[in-house]
Amino acid sequence: MRKLTLICSLVLAAAGTGTWLTEPDMSSDVPVIYWATDPNPARIEQVAEFHQWLVDHGHTTPAGKPRAELRLETVNADRKGVIQGVSGVAADIMDCSVPWYQSIGLLADVTEEAERYGFGIDHTYAALEPLLTVDGRQYGFPCNVYVMALWSNLDTFEKLGMEPPPTHWDWDTFERIGKEFVARANPPGERQTVFFMNKFEHPYMIRAMHRSVGVSDFNETMTRSGLDHEGYAETLARVYKWTYVDHIAASSAEESAFSTESGYSGAGLTLFQKGHYGMYNIGRWILIRLREFDNPPRVGVSHYPHSGFANAVISTRSACIYAGSKHLEEAKLFLAYLASEIYNAGIVRSADAMPPGPEFTRIEAYTHPPAHRNEWGSHEIPAHGAETIAISTSVSPFIPMATVDRYKKKALDEVMADLATPEAAVREAARRIDAEIHLTLKESAKLRAKYAEAVGLQEKIDRYRDEGRRVPISWITNPFHRRYYVEKGWAG
Repeated sequence: MRKLTLICSLVLAAAGTGTWLTEPDMSSDVPVIYWATDPNPARIEQVAEFHQWLVDHGHTTPAGKPRAELRLETVNADRKGVIQGVSGVAADIMDCSVPWYQSIGLLADVTEEAERYGFGIDHTYAALEPLLTVDGRQYGFPCNVYVMALWSNLDTFEKLGMEPPPTHWDWDTFERIGKEFVARANPPGERQTVFFMNKFEHPYMIRAMHRSVGVSDFNETMTRSGLDHEGYAETLARVYKWTYVDHIAASSAEESAFSTESGYSGAGLTLFQKGHYGMYNIGRWILIRLREFDNPPRVGVSHYPHSGFANAVISTRSACIYAGSKHLEEAKLFLAYLASEIYNAGIVRSADAMPPGPEFTRIEAYTHPPAHRNEWGSHEIPAHGAETIAISTSVSPFIPMATVDRYKKKALDEVMADLATPEAAVREAARRIDAEIHLTLKESAKLRAKYAEAVGLQEKIDRYRDEGRRVPISWITNPFHRRYYVEKGWAG
């Protein structure tokens, strides 16, 4: 026992010494800033580019060296960032949700620096403002931007004698083309092995579909769930029909029945490349994997089908600055780097979603990459959607978005498994989301005050709507309702 205690003590002593030796002041002549991000191999190159950018833009020591050293902390900040943040030990830069992290006081305001260094909201997509700002103040900037869509294998459609899918379509058109596709692709009497698209599993497609019938995750002030609505039930019912009645999308069981090699983004992209899926629900990073194939297919892009109100879901992996950072100025320079030409050019080359700057989606290197002619014509569609029909996810400060998506997935899963009717599933999802909001409020007096103010506005909105009066747009915080009210002529 004594020997074990001695060994443990020596191990702890060695670990402590290692930690001491790697403290910034002990291992670097300049401030060391840490970036909590995903373990993508591209991050190594981005770190090197940041150091070079500092030198190129005069952010140097008297000796001409970069004034800061950037190091990676390759974790998912959303998994432990809150715990680290409230404990005072979070990374200087975090990839995280601005609305949620700011609501608990973890993020530094970068509004003035954004104006000074050129990484304000006017340097990215306007639709991203709700994901980067709170109450008119900026707290982050995109590392990349994505508009999820349906990517089509044009070679598969050509083999079946079919035209490429349209860029925009309604539910009925999607269903008609999907039925024709599976009828042509699967011999009668044999097990179906070809589907119009992979299974419905990504929350963005469900969100775009129920938004197209006027249903949002939340009400106008994001104080209650908006999902207890016949339009959301109609969405889940249509997804069930497309999967189990029309068989145009693969079910979970059918998808798992395929036996194939896996790779980046999983086996599904191999099935897509081989023609088992005509379309695949994903972002532009699909091209990272397709470029690894010996014979990548020609690809096209279609926005999600709608039922009257065409929309796309825009989102971002945003970098934010920890309010407790000891090196705030150096960390804010990293956000300026994200808006730079060198960083955006790297995103263009790698196809790691879309670059933060919209202007970089209009250059020839983005629209017509010379080494990838099979992609020509596809890049413009998500980029154009980002500047026209895209609306960000409605993120409430009173509940983590991951919690909302979890209950929405539960509702979909129960409908698909015949465990609940669509109407019962959406009622339960809304009830659970509202209950989670009230649990959050119990833990924060600051949020309770903000919630009470928002509820007061909601009561005014409801009264104006009942009276047929136009609602001041300034009262509405939900980005979907802000756009929808304008489209419907309900905003004053």
